[in-house]
Order: sequence, then C-alpha cells, then structure tokens
Amino acid sequence: MRLVLAAALPLLLAAADAQTPPVTAPFTIHRVAQGIGQGYSLVVTDMNHDGKPDLVALGLTADAITWYENPTWTPHTIITAQDAPKPVYMDAADIDGDGIPEIVLAFHFNTDPHKDTGQVAILHHDGDPTRSWKITQTIDNVPSDHRVRFADISGNGKPAIIIAPILAGTATGFPDPDKNVTPLYVYRPENNWKRETISLENRGVSHGLNIQRWSGKGEAVMTSGYSGTTIHEYRNGKWVRMPLTPGLDAPWPGGGSSDVMFGHIGGNRFYVTIEPFHGNMVVVHTPDGKGGYTRQVIDDQLANGHALTLVDVDGDGTDEIVAGGNRSSQSLYFYKAADATGQKWTRFQMDDDMAPAACQTVDLKGTGKMTDVVCLDMRDPGWLTWYEYNGK
Repeated sequence: MRLVLAAALPLLLAAADAQTPPVTAPFTIHRVAQGIGQGYSLVVTDMNHDGKPDLVALGLTADAITWYENPTWTPHTIITAQDAPKPVYMDAADIDGDGIPEIVLAFHFNTDPHKDTGQVAILHHDGDPTRSWKITQTIDNVPSDHRVRFADISGNGKPAIIIAPILAGTATGFPDPDKNVTPLYVYRPENNWKRETISLENRGVSHGLNIQRWSGKGEAVMTSGYSGTTIHEYRNGKWVRMPLTPGLDAPWPGGGSSDVMFGHIGGNRFYVTIEPFHGNMVVVHTPDGKGGYTRQVIDDQLANGHALTLVDVDGDGTDEIVAGGNRSSQSLYFYKAADATGQKWTRFQMDDDMAPAACQTVDLKGTGKMTDVVCLDMRDPGWLTWYEYNGK
C-alpha cells in the first residue's frame, strides 16, 4: 500500500483573505486498489458482519464488481460482468435481517433508452460473502437505469428501492431536445417490489440521486438534473414534490444541477450542488434568514463535476466540502469555510492524481468519527483511494 501526503494547493475563493498562509490539506492518501476500469459506483458497508465497514467498487468496464475487506483490503468478487453486463450503479442494505447486506444493482445500462433493457436486480450471498453472489430477484427493467438506491421512505426500517433512469421517452442522448419526462420510481417490500411512480415532473437528464432526511419521519429522495434539484418525501401514503433549486439558469440543455449534499454550518442547515449537469461549478446555498437560501458559486474550475460529499473533519459542527470531476486532467478538492456563515471558502488540492466519479465520507478505522473520505477514479489505472484525516 502506497502512502503519500496530500499536496497543498490553497486557492482562496469568494473574497477570502488573500494573506491566509498555506496549509497542508489534512489527509494521508492510501491507494487501496487499482484496475477498476472506469470506476463509477462506490458503496461503504459491512459485507461480512465483522463490525468493520468494507468497500465495494463498480467500474463501467471492469471484469467484475468487487468488495475489499477491511483492514487488509483483500478483494472478493461479488459478480462478474459476464453475469451482469454493463453495470452502472449499486447500493446495499440488509433487507432480510441476517446481518449481511443485499445489493441492488442496475445493469444493462445505456444512455440511449432504446439500446438496452436496463435491468435492476437484488444480489444475495450464498452463505459466505467472500464467494460469488447470485442474482436472486429481478426487480424491473427500466431502460437507462442510471441510479438505484435503498431508502427508508416511511421511517419503518424497511428500505424501499428507488430507481432513477437518466433519460426516457424519445431521448437518444444528453441534449434531449424534446424535453422528455424522465420518471422516478419506487419499489416497496410491503408491495412485493412492484413499480410505483414517485414523480413524472422531471424533464431531460436526471443525474444525481441522493437519500437524506429532510423534514419527515422517513428518508427523502433528492434528484438533480436538467430540472434542477428537487426533494421528494413520502407523507401519509402520498409523495410530495418540493423544488429546491433550479440550478444554473441557462438555455436547455446547459442549465440545472448534477448532484446535491446537505450539511450544517454555523448551526444551520445548508446544501451544496454541482452545477450544471456534469458542470464546472461548486455552489453553496446558505440560509438567507427569510426561510430561503442564498446561492453562491465558490468554484468554477471543475472538469465534468461528478463527485461530491461533505465531511466535518474537525468536529466543530460545520461541514467541509469534497468535490471533483471525472475528466482526465481533474484533481480532487477540499473546501473549508473561512467564516462562521459560509460566505468565504478556501480551496485546497486534496489529490493531484484523482478524477473521481464517486466519493463517500467514511469511518474505516472504527473511531466513531466520520472524518475520512473514499473516492473511486474513473481513469486508468482505476484507483480506489482512502483519504485518512490526519489532523487533530
């Protein structure tokens, strides 16, 4: 395992003090694994019921979906690309209560919904999670099945499956001049995993699918794309749709948003978006004191922005931002608020050899503190990388 210290490249943004001295980004880089061809989807979960979070990596061109056992990072094949062709996304949850999660997998993916079937299935272990897993149930065929997530929408501890295709209708690719409706579906275990519609109001590309609590008892479903970022909550047996931000205001198809994360700053909730779809901007939305949010671009230099997570490294209740893009020349960046209200941010280069398609905040050492980050590189050689917080 190669360990190097993250290079420091402070870049002051949003009118931050130009005299701030250089500071080393507080992470040590561990290259956990490589060869994950076009790394795209990343899951952190305890795969063998030993109390340690493991890492699961999916690459668009990889030979197999693999999980890496904490702390040795021994690889174990879950399923090969031959048995699940053209995989694109996955999530994990223990839906049968045996202590080992099931995996929901979207495969047979194509950005043109007319060119493949878009299959979504549940994978289960055979008693030993280190051996190959099997598809035990096909949930649905949804062409362009780009995102799939588990979500406890009712707050009853029984996770449903959310499926978000990237395009639909007459669309044959990202521009989608017809502005087709792109549906959002839910499959509940209490309804035998049958398809139910959450919304038919998003149009064009639907990219980000984020699951977090917002205001209700259960987890909310957040979508980001050409239609901006929208919250969907399941309340009293019905879905409530709440537009959050339209994202970048630009002519179709150049506007909207790509991903979203919610956090806290100065005791208040804020959120961060990448804008527009596959965009170049990191945008912070802070409370305006009137029940709404003020939009502030803190960086406009991402190359195909695709990875976003929040991490409170110093435990002060204010989240830092980690973001990057999956183009070959891209770096991974770390943004820290320079004031108590998030009006000023400082950018640091977190890794100069990473073009992430996905990042997650983790506690790999079992310290009880979610202060580390794991990212998956979309370029060769396909690094799965752990960024260990080394500050105080």
